[in-house]
Amino acid sequence: MNVLLLTGAIDIKGLNVPSTAIVDINERLLQYIYSIDYAISNYRTISEIVFCENTNFIYDYSILKEKALRNGKNLEIISFSGDYSKIQQKGKGFGEGEIIKYALNNSEILRNCDVFFKLTGRLIVKNLDKIIATTLSDNGFIYHPKMIYQIPKDHIETFFYKVNKTLYTKYLINAHQEVDESGFQYLEHIFFEKLSLLVIRSFIVVPLICGFSGTSGNPYELGTKEMILEKINYFIGVHNLKKRVSERILTHFLSSLFKLRRLI
Repeated sequence: MNVLLLTGAIDIKGLNVPSTAIVDINERLLQYIYSIDYAISNYRTISEIVFCENTNFIYDYSILKEKALRNGKNLEIISFSGDYSKIQQKGKGFGEGEIIKYALNNSEILRNCDVFFKLTGRLIVKNLDKIIATTLSDNGFIYHPKMIYQIPKDHIETFFYKVNKTLYTKYLINAHQEVDESGFQYLEHIFFEKLSLLVIRSFIVVPLICGFSGTSGNPYELGTKEMILEKINYFIGVHNLKKRVSERILTHFLSSLFKLRRLI
């Protein structure tokens, strides 16, 4: 049983969610509906889909549920009112963590599974079936080391990952409580802090993410140059936590090459 958890927040207009570019209700709703419909129609190896959103938005999902059943899938919808005073104070990463915790405590599907894929609800992964087929571990995260990506802090992406429920409950279930986006402490940074001592492999193939960033409004799709670099990074294990010696050597070489290229 392969389970997909889609997270969402539909009606955020007027809630003053920090760092959010896309606030139009209809635009957000259509993006979520498209993502759910895409999951039903295209993810052949996903059998269970959970959509959990935290604005208690009322919508009739019956057509999507019926379509899921016709495609041999089960679609579960969960909606609740998130703590938007905390989200305004800490940032939208708090809301993301709150959604997942609520889903784990209230979803029948998640209650009966050991492992799930998590995807931000307005996105799709074009090659999810290939990722499922090639990811043998219960856990798969995308780690971004600062020395390669020239970013202020090491971080783990939170828009897409695979996780064992036991690991999530032990290390990440309350990570959102430590979010402080005004102080540049994002959920991605906290995920890295919580998992940095563990040996966790990333995905073998580059996830082909489509959709728009809720923060910037920019598309996730990689250009040709960025895709080539990412294929190299995945191949040599840049995105793995606790790299092997050979991976550390390759990572150091690649980092030095990037720095040299900027100096020329």
